[in-house]
Amino acid sequence: MFTSDDGGQNLFVSSDNVVGRLYNIIEKIINSTGNAETALSQVFELDEDDTASIFSNYAELYRMALEGKKQVDKHSPKSLKKYLNTLDSVIDGLSKIYFNASRNSLNNGLDKFKTHFDVRLMTSLEYCAEYLSNMSDEVIIQDEKVKELISDIENMIENISVSNINKELQQIVVFQLNNVRESLLKYKLFGAEGIKNGISATLGTLILNRDKVNSEKEKGVVEEIFKTINKINSIVSLGSNGTKLLGAIIEQITK
Repeated sequence: MFTSDDGGQNLFVSSDNVVGRLYNIIEKIINSTGNAETALSQVFELDEDDTASIFSNYAELYRMALEGKKQVDKHSPKSLKKYLNTLDSVIDGLSKIYFNASRNSLNNGLDKFKTHFDVRLMTSLEYCAEYLSNMSDEVIIQDEKVKELISDIENMIENISVSNINKELQQIVVFQLNNVRESLLKYKLFGAEGIKNGISATLGTLILNRDKVNSEKEKGVVEEIFKTINKINSIVSLGSNGTKLLGAIIEQITK
């Protein structure tokens, strides 16, 4: 399965599986300019000076490749050995990125990486991603929708941070909402599963701290959080059972 990137002419492998997401990230790095820091900051939409986040996201590429091997092994396709070898080669290629190189020289920290990921390897990785896509039921969220959800979460965090509610509840809620925001920012890496995990953690924390929700203002804050979670739920397809569960939880917390 293929999708168009922002309506452009370049076709990318479907991002409904971890190998597809990895393929698209590698493709963007290959087509980037500048040194490794510049390329990764652009691909992950990070500040170029935020080296901690750049290295963290770079490390996640290894995790994605290892997770891809697990997914392939679980389905045991006819081309199992080929796909596993492909992902091993991907891991080897990721190790060829070098940091602190000059931005303009030929040896910019990405030259060996780009040479390693030739057409043959990328084609094999594409086939592996396509195989997992056929096995996947994960929803694909468009970039604009992800940005909209991030904006909703950031506005909520800002409003809650200045609200006059139980300070401990305030800190707990802001912390959990930041985790949901982080899962949205890392959607390119973790996909919808990461967002679901962020939502689940937030719901669990609210349930554990329901004794701190007493005033009408605090109940109103919780209701606003659940409205946003329900919006995310409708996008990442937690399903009708998830919607019913949200309703039951909010009733228990705010009654």
